[in-house]
Order: sequence, then structure tokens, then C-alpha cells
Amino acid sequence: MKDWDLVIYDSEKAGQVINRFCITEKTLAAAGQHGKAIILTDEHGKDWLLKTFSNIIDFEMEKILDLEVDIKASPEDSQSRMHLWRVFNELTAARLGEKLKLNVPEVILICSQKISDIVLKPSTRLSLGNVVILDEDGGPETADEYYELCSRESFILKTSKRFESQLAQRSKDNDPSTVLGLLTEKISNSMNLDEYLDSFNGDLDSAFISIREINDGFTLLPFDIWLNDPDRNAGNYLVQTDDKNKTKHIWGIDYEMWSLGSDIWMDEDDITQGRSYLTAIIHPSTNIFDQRVLETLHRIRLLTDEEIHKLTRMPQLACKFFEYHIDFQNLDPEERIVLKQVETNLEDFLLESKPRTDKLSDILIKQIGLPSDFDDN
Repeated sequence: MKDWDLVIYDSEKAGQVINRFCITEKTLAAAGQHGKAIILTDEHGKDWLLKTFSNIIDFEMEKILDLEVDIKASPEDSQSRMHLWRVFNELTAARLGEKLKLNVPEVILICSQKISDIVLKPSTRLSLGNVVILDEDGGPETADEYYELCSRESFILKTSKRFESQLAQRSKDNDPSTVLGLLTEKISNSMNLDEYLDSFNGDLDSAFISIREINDGFTLLPFDIWLNDPDRNAGNYLVQTDDKNKTKHIWGIDYEMWSLGSDIWMDEDDITQGRSYLTAIIHPSTNIFDQRVLETLHRIRLLTDEEIHKLTRMPQLACKFFEYHIDFQNLDPEERIVLKQVETNLEDFLLESKPRTDKLSDILIKQIGLPSDFDDN
């Protein structure tokens, strides 16, 4: 029987195994696809990348590290001090990408088994202090009232000593429980967009043509613009090739910084002349009336408020992360509100910016209609 380093169980289906993973000897050492990461292989032979975020808690202040950093004034500082945002952003973007049928890698929230083993029953009583008041009786008293556990993904992790060691190595105090991780689908036979362009030895016209010959870049544009991600550089796209080294797919990756900018943008000009690096490559071959662009706009338009609410709710593991560190006095109990604040801010951003895509989609549908092969299922 194979020794697995990570096993994910569905806690609502009598411990049914969702997937199993082994740590490999391979690492992604160079900055590139998802930056530096260790590589795991699942029971189906598929490779995954483990991205870790350890700089989340200010242990001296017993608080979640600053979420109010000005990204434009100090982007480096924001990346080092906004890890909770980055974890939630990446997971939410992956969920959105799947819902919109776009090429965005699957992402799973991962943490130490110490946290996963917490039993956070709906009746678990919470000590909230006098900060969070949600009803006339003085606020929620149970985990279910506060976290709405029934609306969150529920799964359990079983980890090996080797896996716990990998998390511990990435923490500041050798404690795996302080680390949140993202297990991210590794895209095979791919290279970053800048590496792909360099492979053409200066013949950028041919490189651009090969990218424009497939639809992926066109369908990704409205999504990237909607998320207002200021970090859509060449390293944040992957070009996947087939066995003959021909361009097969374009993938959007590393959606950690979206919505953190001060502005929300979604205008006609932005769709084809916006700030996405990919836009500059495919812009000469598209316009606002391109049916591939319209397809994603319309998929965004079809998202309901209820779906967006569900997509921005983190798994129960996120609740357990807070409760674990409150129990061990690494976090003040009032920091529970931070989890819900981040989720609410993500949801509000999507709901506030979505009407712009709705309006634009309506205008275009009236002018040119929907793509003939559009499938809204």
C-alpha cells in the first residue's frame, strides 16, 4: 500500500477519499509558473504545486497582518503583508474561472493536519467579546451562527510527517500550523508567456500570430479586466503546447492581487486596450464586438448574486485556522471578524463591478447577438 503524504477526505460523505498526493523530489525552483513551489503527484498521476503563505499572523499584536497596505505606494510591502488576501483571492479566482469555463488552474486550500483535526461543530460556543453584534440578542453564540458552516466546503486533511515538515520549513517559527497553502493544478507542457515569446528568437510577429490563432486569450481578457488585477504581467500567463510544439491553450495563473487596487475598471476601451499584458498581444486581432470576448462577458452577466456569495465563502478550514490560533492565543478572539471582512470585501467588489459587465454585455448583445454556438449550461 502506497504511503501518501496528503489525503483529502469528504467529511460529509463518511470519510470518502477525494484525492491522495505524494511529495515528489521535483521542485519548481525558478520564478515562473506560480513562482517557487514543491511538486506533488496525485493518485491519478497528475502533478500539483504547493504554494505556501506563512506571513499571516502578527504574533506580537495577536492580529492578522495588515490588510490595508497601499498596493500602489508599496507593492513589495503589500505582497509580504497581505497573505490572507492573496490566499483568498487565488482560491476565489480559481472558482470563478471554473464557473466561467476559462483556463484557470484548479486550487485547493491546504493547511496543517493540526488545524484540520479541530472539530468545529455547529453548536460550538464562541466567545466573541463585544465587537461583533449581528442580532438584537447580542450577537451569535455558536460557530454555525457566526461562520455559516452549512454554506462552506467541508473536507478533512490527513498528512504525513514529511508533509508537515514541508509546511514547518516555510514558517518563521518551524510551526506548520501557522502556514496556509494552496494546492494548485500544474499545467503540463507549458511555459510562461515571456519564455514562449523568447523561444521565437526575436520573431515576435510569428509568436503573436500563434497566440491569436486560438481563442483562449480572447476569452480570458474580460475576466482579467473584471478582477482589476494590477499584476497581469507576462509571467502570469502560461502557453501550453501540444506534442508538435504548437500552441494549444493559454492559461491565466497567479490571481493573488486582484481587487486590491484603488480603482474598478470595466469600460469598452479597457476590453481591447486595457492593462493586461495579454491584451497588447491580441489587441490587433480583436475588438469590442469579438464574439469570443462577448462570450465571457455574457457568462459573467449570468452569474447570480447567490453564486457570487457562494464562490467567495472559504472552506471550513479557514474558520478552523482562526479558531486554532485563538485557542492557542496567537490571535485575539475579535480577529474572527477579519475572515468575514475579507470574504465580504471580495463579494462586494464582484457585485459592485459586475453591473459594468452586465451593461456592456447588454449593449453588445443588442448590436450583434450572442455567439451562435454559445452554451450557457
